[in-house]
Formats: sequence, structure tokens, C-alpha cells
Amino acid sequence: MIAELLPLVHDPEAMRPLAGLGNALREAHELVMSCQGRGRTYRFFTASRQAERFRSVQSRIDSFLAVFPVISHIGITRRLDGTGSDSVLSRAHSSQHAVSQEGPEVFTLAEITAATKNFGVVIGHGDSGTVYKGKLRDGREVAIKRLRDGLRSAEDTFGTELAILHPVCHEHIVRLLGSCAEQEERLLVYEHMDNGTLRNHLDASPDLAAASWNWKARVGVLLGAARAIYHLHCRACPLLIHCNVTSSNILLDRSWTPRLSGFGASVWRAPDVDSQDVDVVQTYGYGDPEYCSTGRLKPATDLYSLGVVMLETLTGNQPAVPVWDETKKTMIDTTLVSWALPSIEAGQLGEVLDRRPASAPTARQREALQLVASSAASCLRLHGDNRPDIRDVVANLEKALQIICSDMLGRFGR
Repeated sequence: MIAELLPLVHDPEAMRPLAGLGNALREAHELVMSCQGRGRTYRFFTASRQAERFRSVQSRIDSFLAVFPVISHIGITRRLDGTGSDSVLSRAHSSQHAVSQEGPEVFTLAEITAATKNFGVVIGHGDSGTVYKGKLRDGREVAIKRLRDGLRSAEDTFGTELAILHPVCHEHIVRLLGSCAEQEERLLVYEHMDNGTLRNHLDASPDLAAASWNWKARVGVLLGAARAIYHLHCRACPLLIHCNVTSSNILLDRSWTPRLSGFGASVWRAPDVDSQDVDVVQTYGYGDPEYCSTGRLKPATDLYSLGVVMLETLTGNQPAVPVWDETKKTMIDTTLVSWALPSIEAGQLGEVLDRRPASAPTARQREALQLVASSAASCLRLHGDNRPDIRDVVANLEKALQIICSDMLGRFGR
């Protein structure tokens, strides 16, 4: 049906966002072919796993089509009323108008080049590419992600982020404004976050951290990130697993509201399954050990990464920590989890706590931070089924923030 319909869509703006759909269809074809020419015994023992993979790819295809109402609308209309191409094109024209009004904007490469002053101001680097600051002709400040040239995954990242972020609307999830797919370039345009990333502020000088980055602000950012994950796991349609929750993917707007970003590796959750056989690359220091050993992705994978972010926020350290190796007589990198978690589990949070926000936390602050630390430890359990539900994490962070705010009110008044 899709092959028959695509030639009818002449508007390049309607074609560009279809970048990721081809890969999903190829994967579906490979799955179909892999089920043929095999013995009955092989098919019997692999049936359950193959069924999950079929459900996963079906979910991806459905989600891509949901982003492009013009395609699905043409297909449904044609199947229902059997109309010819003239009628189909007329319906397509009206549908395209709706897409242009409600969907992400489509920018030309010339517009992007002008907005970024020829990609002159870099504000971030990631595995998938470089982020530049820009200003559109209407005055809006934007962040433009330029997907790395030559990466085979660039097309997948482009299509995935378009498909996922277009329908997602949440106060703690970054807003996708538009895209550009021209020549060999694949670019994504987001709202600009004035205050950088959580990681930027955890790396800040002691004076800055003490002045504007106190425990109330830190716990508030963790709560916003947890609420974003709750939305993805429990409210989004379709449900999602982020797969790359890091402190560098938690952005802060001018009012210090956190917004989760970095959806290029995200995966739609297959319905009615506990885990999915999906190949994702995890950032060092955030990798879920259960996923690393089984290759089975769960929502709990995001909980593990969030647990690492919580440790970063409590300790101020990077996800990889240099420690002295007495045997080798040199500094070596270990994970933040290996460095901080033993102290937390032994009830010695003070040994690893960041001293910049407050060299001597009050009793109520210590109570709140211990609640955050306990939540982090539960998120970092080795087996995903033993980790908490995201709802419980949100509830604990809400309680911790309430304790801190109550303490501040009691000490400083309204």
C-alpha cells in the first residue's frame, strides 16, 4: 500500500519526515524472510522471541505512520471508497495543509545556515552530532542538532526523533520545532534552553554552585526528569523507553525548568511484553548491567540511568570517577556507582555528598537527601524487576523537595 501511495505525494515537505520508515519496513521484511526456510523445531523454539520482534517493529511502523497523517489518510480513504488518483491527490492536498499547521516546521538548509551564522556557535556535542545555537528570522532562539556526516545511524536518529517528539507534549520534555532534510544534511530544530544542561551546572565552580545551584534546585531538577520518564513509561501514546537518560540530556530553560532531551535512541514499548530484544548503545557510566548481560530492554533500564543521574546530583561527580589504584600506582577510572553506592548503602551519605550547595546541611536537608539517596540505590539494583516503579521515584522526590522547601520556609520565612 505504501509503495503504491508514495508516488502520489509530490510535495517534498511531506516526503522528508519519512526518513526512518524505510528502515522499519526493511527490518519487517528481514523478519519475514528469517521465518522462512527454517525447520519446524527451530520455528517452535524461536516463536516467542520472533513474535516480540514482530510486535516491536509493528509498533515502530504504526508510530511512524501516525506522524504522517497525509500517508495514513490517503491509504485509509482509498481502501474505504476505492477512489482514483485525482480524488486521492485532492484529499492529500487538504491533509498536507493540516500537517503544515500542526506538525513540525520544515526548514531549508539556507534558513538553517543563516540562523546559525554558518554553524558558528557550538553549544553541545553528542554521540549523534553537534548542537548549534541559532536565531530564526522571526526572532526565536533555537538549538539545532546537526547529525554527524557519514553515520549510518543518522537517518534512523532523524526519523526516530521526528516520530517520537512530534506527538509528545509535556512540560518536562524538550519541544521539537522542526527539521531539515536537504542534500546529505539531517538537522533537527528544538526550542533553545537558556541555562544549559544539568551536567554543566554540576561541573560549575564552587561559587556558582553555592549561589544558584542549591539542594532545592537540584532536587527540583531530578523531580522534573522523573516526571518526564513517568510520562514516557505510563502516559505517552505509544509508550516509550528513553534509553539515554543522562545529566547531559537534562536541559534547563530560563526559569530553571528541566526538560528531557536526547531521544535519538528511544524505543517504542511493544504491547503486552515485559522486555524487548532491542540493540541500543548505552552511554558509559549509565549502562544497565541487566541489559548488558541479557540484551533485553525494559522500562527499568531508564530507572537505572536515572539512578546514576541522582548520584551525580548528590555527589557532583561525573559518571566516571578517577580513583587511585594502589597496585598500579596510578589513577584509573571507575564508575560513579561503584564509587558512591557502597557509602550510601552503609549509611554514610556524608562521605560522598557534594559540599558546594551547603558545607553542613541542616537536619531536615539531610533527611531529604537521604531519601533521594535511598531512591537512587533502589534504582541501581542489578535486576530490573527489583527496581521501583517510576511512580514511586516521583513520589519520593516530591516528598524530598517538600521537606527542603519546608526547612527553608522555617529558617527564612516567606
